[in-house]
Amino acid sequence: MSSLPRSSETRYRGLIVSPGVAIGRIFVLKEKDILESISESKSNGVDKETKLLNEASLIVKKRLEDLKRILPKAEQEIIDAQLLMLDSLVSEAEELIRNLSLSAASAVKRVYEKYSELLKSGSELFALRSQDLHDISARLVSSIIGAAKTDVDWRDRILVAEEIDPIRFLEAVEGGLAGLVTRRGGLTAHVSILARLKGVPYLISQEVDLNSLRNDVTAVLDCVNGYLVVDISPRLIDNYKSLVAEYKETVSLYAREEKLEPITVDGVKVAVMCNTGSLEEVRVAPSYGCGGVGLFRIEFAYMARDVAPSEEELFNLFKKSLEFLGGGPLTVRAPDIGGDKPVRFLEIPREANPQLGFRGTRLLLKYRDSMLRPLVRAALRASVYGDLRVMFPMISTVEEVEELRRFIEEEKEKLENEGQNVKIPLLGVMIEVPSAALLVRELVDKGRLSFVSFGTNDLTQYVLAADRTSTYVSNVYDELNPSVLRLMSYALDHIREGVETEVCGEMASRGVAIPVLVGLGIKGLSVAPGFVGKVKYVVRRINFAELAEEVREMIEEADSSRDIKEWSQNYLKKKDVKVFE
Repeated sequence: MSSLPRSSETRYRGLIVSPGVAIGRIFVLKEKDILESISESKSNGVDKETKLLNEASLIVKKRLEDLKRILPKAEQEIIDAQLLMLDSLVSEAEELIRNLSLSAASAVKRVYEKYSELLKSGSELFALRSQDLHDISARLVSSIIGAAKTDVDWRDRILVAEEIDPIRFLEAVEGGLAGLVTRRGGLTAHVSILARLKGVPYLISQEVDLNSLRNDVTAVLDCVNGYLVVDISPRLIDNYKSLVAEYKETVSLYAREEKLEPITVDGVKVAVMCNTGSLEEVRVAPSYGCGGVGLFRIEFAYMARDVAPSEEELFNLFKKSLEFLGGGPLTVRAPDIGGDKPVRFLEIPREANPQLGFRGTRLLLKYRDSMLRPLVRAALRASVYGDLRVMFPMISTVEEVEELRRFIEEEKEKLENEGQNVKIPLLGVMIEVPSAALLVRELVDKGRLSFVSFGTNDLTQYVLAADRTSTYVSNVYDELNPSVLRLMSYALDHIREGVETEVCGEMASRGVAIPVLVGLGIKGLSVAPGFVGKVKYVVRRINFAELAEEVREMIEEADSSRDIKEWSQNYLKKKDVKVFE
């Protein structure tokens, strides 16, 4: 979709987190961090402070449970995580009150600071936990000291803030919030996940100046083109109203496709699967119309614990997940631990460039007793219960897949000698680095692989040397850059017949990317559950044979991402396919 005409309005560009368009009045949230205002103080009596803490805990717990009751299953795990954190926080704070005679607020802050320091690891997952810890601690302290809550009528408001906690966001959504803009955040933060699930347009923009925006000014949050637009003319508002109506109509079209078969107009099946990151997400995946799980991130089973999960724990996790899918494929990604995702039970060196360092398969092969062996043995045992597949991340050399294959064969033989019923699951690798794409034929042959999955998020950042989480280089990072697509095309041309090819990165959910991927020969797309309907809608309206003839030549001739987007948009328009990009 092309951008709307410009006038004298002010535009703040940003990263689209949740698509959509909202027209509303600005509300700038500029609350001070209540934890910073708390200085350490002694109690006015242990029993009194303990009572204050427990009463505040009940207030926060009730609010969390109220929110949980109104949320669908897929979202409830966010609240469950915060409830567990609340219990631990209160328990430790109560000990400090009793042992050190601290005030309730001081005790909570002391516990917060202790764990906040431990979580300063640079890990994306730990950053989420740190955000949860801050949110719960701040709410607890607010309840203890009786801090006044900002009372806002959220109807048709576009909230602009430095950042916002998930509970506050859900309260605003309940009140009719139209859109959200924050200066800080990430694509995988809890608020981002909730915004996508709730269908609330959300933009992260470091260009926004909270001090220059005025409350109640009418603005447009354009999360199709990636702007917050203020000082907007009445004519442009009318144009955006048409865009809002068109977007809502298209979203309803997507929803109607969720349970239909993803088959192109000329009869080619393109599997549409889901990316999941917890057992609960696997459980609800079929309700979204997923044809299985194309990426099961199992890092959650390794984080925030003092020992690695045992073979039995992992076996039960895989077996239960297979049961939930009722015969559909379950593709487990071996844990991508290390680098920016440290764990307590391993001594992992700090590195200047963790994304290029000791992580993924490199770490698994080093720590084979504590990490690789339990995983492999659990997978060998669980695979007899269904269509289990295992893929290894951060593969960059042929030697790595040869070593993995030998290890798996050895463990299979050991288990059989123990009298266990086992089967080697389908094995695959993530194509995330250029060397893996260039060596894909050798990787497949030497590792006897059944499938490869393009992790386009990492592949794009490594090809373009652009951090995918940085808003500063968001203009460089684009999966549709010809360099990325030419590398994928090379890899696909060098994969032998019969090997399945999938994409599990964000690219798989982009409407303009789907014709390109299908034309290249990708036969599986794995996306967040909320995008299943959209992907099926596009797949069911395109022609594989046509695309196979055109796409490779188009990629070779393209100079930029713009050329590829224009080609794809023209193709989709010709097929009367509506996508917002």
